[in-house]
Formats: sequence, C-alpha cells, structure tokens
Amino acid sequence: MTEDTTPATAAAEPGSADPRTPPRLRDDLRRGVRAVLPLAAAVFPFGIVYGAVVVDSSFDDVLGFIASFVVFAGAAQLALVELLDQGAPWTIALATALVINLRHVMYSGALAPAFSEFPRRWRIPLAHLMTDQASVTSLLYFEREPDTTRRLRFYTGAGLTFFATWTISSGLGILLGATIPAELQLGFAIPLMFLSLLVPSVRDRPGFVAAAVAFAVTILAQDAPLNTGLLIGAGAGVAFGMLARR
Repeated sequence: MTEDTTPATAAAEPGSADPRTPPRLRDDLRRGVRAVLPLAAAVFPFGIVYGAVVVDSSFDDVLGFIASFVVFAGAAQLALVELLDQGAPWTIALATALVINLRHVMYSGALAPAFSEFPRRWRIPLAHLMTDQASVTSLLYFEREPDTTRRLRFYTGAGLTFFATWTISSGLGILLGATIPAELQLGFAIPLMFLSLLVPSVRDRPGFVAAAVAFAVTILAQDAPLNTGLLIGAGAGVAFGMLARR
C-alpha cells in the first residue's frame, strides 16, 4: 500500500498557505488596522496642528492638503511649509525634508526582504505607505507570520489606516483654521509614541538597553536641527545594543 500524499492530507510547507483554507483578505487587512489604530489615533492631533500651520502661512490651503497625499510625512511637511513660507529656496526645503526622512532608509531595509518576491508595481505603492508606525507594527507581525501574502495584506491595512488618519486630520486642521495655540507643543508626545512601538520588541538585555538608550537620546535630542532627534536616538540605540550584546 502506498502512502497517501494527496494535497488533502499533505502538510503545508512553512510559509505557504493551505489551499483548502486560504487566508481571507478582509481578516488580514483588519489585523493591520487593529494593530496600528491606537498609534494612528495618537498622531491625529499632530495632523490638526499641521493643517493649522498651513492656514496660518502664505501656503495655499489646497496645496497644503494635497501634500498630505503626495508627501505623507508629518515632520517633513511642516518643515516644507515653514521653510517655503519664509522664502527659503526650494532646494534647501527639499534637502531638509530628505534629511528628516532619513530614518525611512532603515525601515525600507528591514521591510525589503519581506516583499522582495512581489513585482515592482506592488513594491512602489507599498513604499509610499511606509511610516514609523506601520513599519514597526508590521515587522513585529512578520516575526510570527511567515506567509508573504498575509504579510502584504497586514502591512497594507496598517499603512492605509495611517494614511487615512493623517489626511483626514490635516484636512480638519485646515478647515478649523489657525485656532490652535502657538505655544501648544507636541514634540514630547512623539517620542512617547515611539516608546510604545519599542516595548513589544524588547525580549532580552541588549534589546532593553537599545530601547532605553534610543528613547532617552530621542527625548534629549528632540530639539535637534532638522528634526533629526529620532534618527540620532535610533543610531545611539543600535550602538549601545550592539555593545550590550558583546
């Protein structure tokens, strides 16, 4: 008697979905939405502040709102509006925005292996949805989910949720006008949000050292030029985490 190796009884290989029970698109998208939703809610006031800054500047309101779709980067958008409003050359404004978003190089390097098998027509829009929150929550999910299709769906759900939150909040800020006090500072809340992203990934002593140093340095460097405090904190965390592991 020969052994039954039909698809109905054969074990699915790791990383592949069982064809009899394919993962549902809606369920995977929902997982991404649920994972990033608390973080998206935390950044909602920041989007309103951006909209208020646009209204208070000489920048065109419609163009400022369109930037939320095209640029989709809070700190970089604020820097662009403020610099262009002050008459800075567009080359300086663009260079500043690129420096502020340098941390996305780290995220893209970490996410690239998970999406390498997908065609470029998929990877390009995925890159546009890349934010701190969507990237970190997705990387944590990828550690326990090997199926590449489910990873793609989770990341898409998380990225679209944050995209919608940012565009809606910035639009509300533009509609409300410059009614937010100028002395209102959200800089301290942003590092706290990143701390909530770090905590689930801490599993050993080097990880704890890296997270603690990154958070402390980010707090201390929150007033660094060109909004590079987060980038400085990340670099310090990686360096001290490697020292702790040695």
